[in-house]
Amino acid sequence: MEARESDVYRQRDDGFVVRRMKQNEGQQVIKWCCALTTMSCDLEVALDVRGEDTDGCYTGELNGKMVSSLVEMPIADDVRYIGCVYVDEQHRRSGFARRMIATAREIGDCHSASSIVALDTHPYLESMYEKFDYKTVCKSADYQGTVSACLHVNRSGTDIRQVQCNVC
Repeated sequence: MEARESDVYRQRDDGFVVRRMKQNEGQQVIKWCCALTTMSCDLEVALDVRGEDTDGCYTGELNGKMVSSLVEMPIADDVRYIGCVYVDEQHRRSGFARRMIATAREIGDCHSASSIVALDTHPYLESMYEKFDYKTVCKSADYQGTVSACLHVNRSGTDIRQVQCNVC
């Protein structure tokens, strides 16, 4: 499927193209990202509600083949989120992630130049993002399992429940 010229954001001499993600390519991005980490249905919902001509979901293509992805979306007036940054294994360390992020930042800056960019990352990606001049400001943890129906309340009155790991 050929990309329309209006869908192409950047085209490089080496054949790498950053373009608007097509609706049917979202499933590939979900498959890529789910192979690395647990992923919710947020991307699927975002792809379903966005218009075909909406900026924010990007595909990196090399010689006609989809090799990378990135999703950038506003989450507040002054905050943009970047996630689903992925480069297929055989093309890693080629600068494609940097090109994807730079393109998304340029396009996002056109809409809101003073916004904060928040990246969703994992510990193994932190050093890559630091090379792009991002800094880790907070960390989160993913929990997987079943929440106990047994309610426990701590000293401040907060509801605390045990998570039983289904995977262990």
